[in-house]
Amino acid sequence: MNIEKWFKDGTGFDIKELRYLKPPQLPYFLYENEKEYRGADLIINIVENNITIERYSNTNNENDLLDIKKVSDFLDKNLYEYEEQTDWLDDEGLYGTFWTLDTILEKIRKDDKNGKKN
Repeated sequence: MNIEKWFKDGTGFDIKELRYLKPPQLPYFLYENEKEYRGADLIINIVENNITIERYSNTNNENDLLDIKKVSDFLDKNLYEYEEQTDWLDDEGLYGTFWTLDTILEKIRKDDKNGKKN
């Protein structure tokens, strides 16, 4: 799953995995994807994507609320289930909005133990 493309196509916002070495101008988005691989009959053919999207801003004004709504609308429109929370992060001096999505399953193809494609 190409999360950067999925998110950009759905919201128009850029997003980066985990962190920026040099953070861009606020606001910006990050994500984390904790993947679990599973399958049956000695074939790993399912990926469970456990995605958290993070948005950081130094304000919580009308434009920020519109950005947050745009992300929530994208998730709602595509029937993703999620939890959303906005907090003031004292240590960073920023607002953080966090969307924790329920697992998104992705089917993948893998060779079986005899080298055949499934």
